Amino acid sequence: MPLDYGRIISQATQRRPKPAIRSLLELESRPGMISFLAGKPNPNGFPFESMTVKLKPSAVMSTDPATNEPIELKIDGDDLERVLQYSITTGEPVFHETIDAILSAVHHRTRGDGTPAGEFSMAIGTGSQDLLAKASFALFDEGDVVLVESPMYPGLLPDFASRGVRTVNIEQDSEGISDKTLEDTLANWKTTPATADLPFPKAVYTVPCGGNPSGTTASADRKRAILKLAREYNLLILEDDPYYYIAFEGLGEDPVTRPRIPSYFALENEEADKWGYGYVLRFESFSKIMSAGMRLGFAVGPTPLIQAIAVYTATSNLHTSAPIQALAGLLLKHWGVSGFLHHVDAVSKMYEHRRDVFGSKLDAILGRGTDGQPAVASWNTPVAGMFFWIKLHLPPTPEAPEGDSFEVIKTKAVEENVLAVPGNSFFSDQRSTPYMRVSFSLIGEEDMEEGLRRIRRAVEAAWKDAGYDAIPPLV
Repeated sequence: MPLDYGRIISQATQRRPKPAIRSLLELESRPGMISFLAGKPNPNGFPFESMTVKLKPSAVMSTDPATNEPIELKIDGDDLERVLQYSITTGEPVFHETIDAILSAVHHRTRGDGTPAGEFSMAIGTGSQDLLAKASFALFDEGDVVLVESPMYPGLLPDFASRGVRTVNIEQDSEGISDKTLEDTLANWKTTPATADLPFPKAVYTVPCGGNPSGTTASADRKRAILKLAREYNLLILEDDPYYYIAFEGLGEDPVTRPRIPSYFALENEEADKWGYGYVLRFESFSKIMSAGMRLGFAVGPTPLIQAIAVYTATSNLHTSAPIQALAGLLLKHWGVSGFLHHVDAVSKMYEHRRDVFGSKLDAILGRGTDGQPAVASWNTPVAGMFFWIKLHLPPTPEAPEGDSFEVIKTKAVEENVLAVPGNSFFSDQRSTPYMRVSFSLIGEEDMEEGLRRIRRAVEAAWKDAGYDAIPPLV
């Protein structure tokens, strides 16, 4: 049975009136229409004649075969006048067109193709964080419950806490959010003391590929199990997937044909005759694969939910930057789907190399190494993304039987002039934990080594301060 969107969409959103002017703007493009509608500035006052970007020669499919010169993408004339003006909330047509082509090729969902699979909509945002925050408002009222993987990306935690949205943790394993824990939580909701007095959850939030911070990646079968539970229990999956294209397995094969783990959005095609569509709201970002500063992301999912997000956008920032959408759309159109997939695989190879270098230094410095040093950390090697989730070997305390990375980082690590993100930042209950998150995306190889040596010294100092002459073996 399809989701009950009347239950899913927040009461605050249902009370929010649609902006009168914004709802009429699309009619301005009707032939022969005379509009006194919007208070748009006169473009004669805009100082720009054109906007041009030059692509790197190293960018895949970025050179003109005739001249072998880097390609320049240019916006001018009527197109520039249009994108410099106030635009419609739904976004630039060329951006929509190119994203639709990627969705069709990668996720096997073609918007508006006349089938149930194509009955979805798209919202454009100032990065996926913008869309996540708006989706949170669109879906959750004070007292509502959302299930979150634990540890979780912390970007939504301040929003949840400030608006009184309740979170229930679902523990992770080596593949991310645990289907067994999720099933047990849902099946025993009314009999488990921690959840018995809470409303039944509306949604489950997950970063399924290269998880932030855990680095975990869910297999296709794990995703099938989670989707099955969402369908059975009438839950929405919030699929936050900014690292989807930074996945290392299969690199070296043809980027266009190599297998990729299907998204939840794609897996809705399976058993659709029984369950229908509309259980997944998917978020994607260009920050990791094109530019973080562009602040460009999109969400796809059930039309009622996308419309709820758009209503929020129309009364907050009106629309995402049209020039940025136009530039991204021109680049994606220049590349085509094939060029885009070649580009993201080239980016993935870069991160795979950095992961391998960082991992070797972890083994040598925080692991057992070659000089007989005791190991002071353990970890799983990520198969996607840009993070290691490292469990430090720390002295126990009455409050933290496995040690507290926050205390060690804010004191000993800072004294050593090195920083990492303490693990408690990624838990909604702010628990003490021995974990820390480190990123290998940007740091130079020499700094990788020196930074890890400083972390080791911080751990050794913590044991010494706790009264130990030697660090006990890591079990």
